[in-house]
Amino acid sequence: MLKRGDYYRDSATNYEQLCVQRNAARWIKALTRFGFIPAAA
Repeated sequence: MLKRGDYYRDSATNYEQLCVQRNAARWIKALTRFGFIPAAA
């Protein structure tokens, strides 16, 4: 890890899923604001 200059990544953790969970609400708001998703009536 130190030789490669990488960060520690726990093999039991799904980092992609964590990223999506943290950012999903913000992504949905942006898509709605820019008209890619119609606003709920």
